[in-house]
Amino acid sequence: MKEKNLPIEGIPIEYKKIKPEDFDCKYYEANHNVTLKPNEEGYISEGLLPVLEKDLEKKDTTIINAGVGQGKTRAILKMVSKFCAKSDYIVMIAVPYNSLVEQYVEECSQYVNKEEIFNLIKYSEVDSSNENRNWGYTSDEEMLPLSSKINRYSVHVMTVNALLGNPGDGNIFISRIRNEYFDLLKTHVSKSGKKIVWLFDEVHDSIHNFKENFIINLWHYYGLIHKAYIISATFNEASKEVIKYVSEFTDRNINIIDSERLAVPKKQSNLYLNFYSTRKIDREKKLVYLVRQLLKNNKPFDILVYSRSLAESIISANKAPSNVDTLGKILEGYKHRINRCYSNVFDEKANKKFKDGKSTINIGTNFSTGINIEEEGHTFIILLPMDLDLDYFNNKGVFTNGSNIIIQALARQRKKGNIHVFLSSPDTISEKSLPHKDIEIEKILECFKLYQKKYPKEVSYSDINAQNKILDNVYAKLLLNTKIARENIIKCNRTGLNRLLYPTEEIFKLNQGESYLNNDFFGGSLSVYVLWASITNQFLNCKLVDIDAVKTINFEKVNLFQEVRDWVRNEIQVINKLDKNFALFNSFSGFEKLQFVELFLNDFDIYIDNRRAKLVDRNKVFLMTLVEVFLSVENTNLAGAKKEMFQLYLRSCIYHSNVLERVEDSLKIRNIRCYEVFKKWNRFKTVLENDVILYKEKSKKLPSDPSEEFKQLFKDLDFKKDLEYLINKEFILGKDTFQFKNTITKAIQNKTLMNTFYKLTISVWYDSKLNQTTQMGKKVSYYNIIKSDMDNLPNLLYLPLSEETL
Repeated sequence: MKEKNLPIEGIPIEYKKIKPEDFDCKYYEANHNVTLKPNEEGYISEGLLPVLEKDLEKKDTTIINAGVGQGKTRAILKMVSKFCAKSDYIVMIAVPYNSLVEQYVEECSQYVNKEEIFNLIKYSEVDSSNENRNWGYTSDEEMLPLSSKINRYSVHVMTVNALLGNPGDGNIFISRIRNEYFDLLKTHVSKSGKKIVWLFDEVHDSIHNFKENFIINLWHYYGLIHKAYIISATFNEASKEVIKYVSEFTDRNINIIDSERLAVPKKQSNLYLNFYSTRKIDREKKLVYLVRQLLKNNKPFDILVYSRSLAESIISANKAPSNVDTLGKILEGYKHRINRCYSNVFDEKANKKFKDGKSTINIGTNFSTGINIEEEGHTFIILLPMDLDLDYFNNKGVFTNGSNIIIQALARQRKKGNIHVFLSSPDTISEKSLPHKDIEIEKILECFKLYQKKYPKEVSYSDINAQNKILDNVYAKLLLNTKIARENIIKCNRTGLNRLLYPTEEIFKLNQGESYLNNDFFGGSLSVYVLWASITNQFLNCKLVDIDAVKTINFEKVNLFQEVRDWVRNEIQVINKLDKNFALFNSFSGFEKLQFVELFLNDFDIYIDNRRAKLVDRNKVFLMTLVEVFLSVENTNLAGAKKEMFQLYLRSCIYHSNVLERVEDSLKIRNIRCYEVFKKWNRFKTVLENDVILYKEKSKKLPSDPSEEFKQLFKDLDFKKDLEYLINKEFILGKDTFQFKNTITKAIQNKTLMNTFYKLTISVWYDSKLNQTTQMGKKVSYYNIIKSDMDNLPNLLYLPLSEETL
């Protein structure tokens, strides 16, 4: 990425602020207590703990609005331990997901005796008919019923769903076990005179649970609540309504604590943006290449996918053409390491939780939040959905909640590593809407111009702290639209008829507000938001390092060969300018030049006469690029150049396979199996040399037909299978760039493979010409041959090993 596209320094990180004015002062007593500044390591726990301790005895709802990875959980767990140290408190921790329940139980046990922690998830999993409901005991006490042990637990960890009494889809009542548990807990608190402390973490992900008919269930605890903590790094507008409801249990006192969002460079991962070049994500070349390299080098990585169907497609070796690489094909030999992190009741291998460990590859949808990736040097791959430009269709999957879930997903990687985000090319962003300085706006617009769609629409910047006004206006419009209907209802006598009330503003915000805002935020475009946020340095735990995108190039068909050559020469000059001697490209090995050609063409969406190039035309451009890089012919005879390039490539692969005596782990090679095939091909050279006929001590000849020895070696080596592998898997020979694939396929069909292969093998080691002569009155064909110079062949098969290795 060019320097001008590196992130802009100095722009503050934006986040949703919770302010006293968000709460009507006639009904709520809201105060902004303090804004904490993180220490050099980026943590606020040391500053947060004294603030929390000071108000330990105060009855209020405390809001902790702190960035991801800033240590807020550590501070709150120390507060939990302080409440547990007092005999008159019970702490109830409610989180959105089961995985977070497990995480809180584990982390709490570092501050509180594990035998004092009750895990509702584990308890609910016990069969109700099983009398042996043990809970952390190893003595006879494990046989006791929960009613005899409820007083032992000072911390209770559960999901928000459970606390709200949500029975789940398809049910009306909660399970008997859970009902029994909550009754026992409330009875124990009431009789003992204890007070409850509520702790709601990651509240932004719990909003959908706060339905009016479930919020009512919280009132079972009225008069029992001493304090409530509501925590998030990514609050949203609906969160404010939850805060209001919860604060009713603490005399509507609201205490707001937030923290500055300050990045710590030494802890930030490298962020790479990769714009899709194809509609089929599992075939995305840069993605396939990245995963192949990670597997080859045994590097830890996980793939977060926006939808279950894509996750399943990635894992399966689908029916793509044999010469097209897909993630499924690349991962075929690693399925024993794949952990399928998505829900599918019909797939017994799925429904897995995220699993730590270098040997595990987590692929799925269920770890966008709630887990921490602590491995050093880890690569986190995030696949965002394609933009469909269909306003009525939501295909965002786990990223439906927009910017909040993206921030949370990026924050899963807690240690420095690499994060690769794959996404659609963005629309453009409105210059007038941007709130930045002129020089910053210029850089932002310049970056968008480089990577935007071919026909972009204009999307406006969105202020995350102006969303309350947006929803107020939307609700006012809804009221206006229904005004006449509501007035007519009031006029009618509807006594005894079904209730008919228009939802209040808070219910609208809880049920529909976030959905509306997500579609409105940056025009509902994830790509626009991610690009803007990346170049303005909005992410705490990662920093933009590079942007990789497919650029468009348009050629004229009538002068295609010359235009491609001029284009390639210009790109080589750009590389050479990086070296003071202007000869950097010439110092590349043959293998590196071939890699350049591959990666170089992947960067471009090729058009010919303003129409996207078909596969056959892309193969032509590929061939022309190879010719310019390796032959630099000045004539425009493409047919002759194609033949020469094919011979060069085949000779190089076969010759250099024999030069290498052994394969080192550090060897950079495209395909080991292809290397082995080329090495076997070398064995036919000795047979040819035995068949050479010296004619008048001047010229050498070979028979036009293979000898019996040649045929036998072909059969012994079962070389037909090797040729079939090459036409299906080899990087170049498996394409239609040359006619190798077509030639071998037809030869197999026509049962002429032996003669075809014989002719190919002669062309590898000799410059040859088929002639005819007459012997004893009969016409006889033979090859006149001249030994080819193999010593100066570029190595296109692998990157040459260092002298020390050799």
